Amino acid sequence: MKALKNIESKIDKLTPGLIDELDHYLDYLINKRKANKPGKLTQDWAGELKGENYNSIELQKKALDWRQK
Repeated sequence: MKALKNIESKIDKLTPGLIDELDHYLDYLINKRKANKPGKLTQDWAGELKGENYNSIELQKKALDWRQK
């Protein structure tokens, strides 16, 4: 817990404006960790191209066009 005491002593030296900034940064760090958790892979798109006749190169070009829209 030495690290917490060290952090607390540094926080005591901050101005009120910097404390607000630190609070926002702490929120960012907490949310960043939550956002990076990978979700379950879904393949609900499977079968959507049934009946289409694209080769792999044509499909790559189509996918690039779709992403740019």
